[in-house]
Amino acid sequence: MPHFRNTYKPARFFFMDVRVGVVLMASMLHIRGYTIAIDLLAVALAWYIERLGMGLPGGLRAFRAWLAGPYRPGLPNHKIRRKVDFQYIRLPWQQEAYNGMIDLKAVVVTKTENDRMVSSKAEIVPGKQR
Repeated sequence: MPHFRNTYKPARFFFMDVRVGVVLMASMLHIRGYTIAIDLLAVALAWYIERLGMGLPGGLRAFRAWLAGPYRPGLPNHKIRRKVDFQYIRLPWQQEAYNGMIDLKAVVVTKTENDRMVSSKAEIVPGKQR
């Protein structure tokens, strides 16, 4: 019966991680020159990762972290708020904004039979300048 301290050790296939052994066993079904090259590359990569002191999953996580770079935001790219320029400049093909005066009527508050407050609204009067 194995000791409880040996239960978390990674599974090994001869001298390498069992995940590399799965690649070797799968390539035995299709023996060609390029599959043997893939096997040698997988064994060399697993050996190098283990020489660094990591297992295969840890090595893949380290590669992913190296590939992503030092900046790892907590939000997806489309949810990151960007700087906004509020100095809007009209583009040549866009319609010109209205430059007339806005004439506001006096607000008249009346009560209806339902006791709701009703008021008048502002109107844009074209051509009237002050």
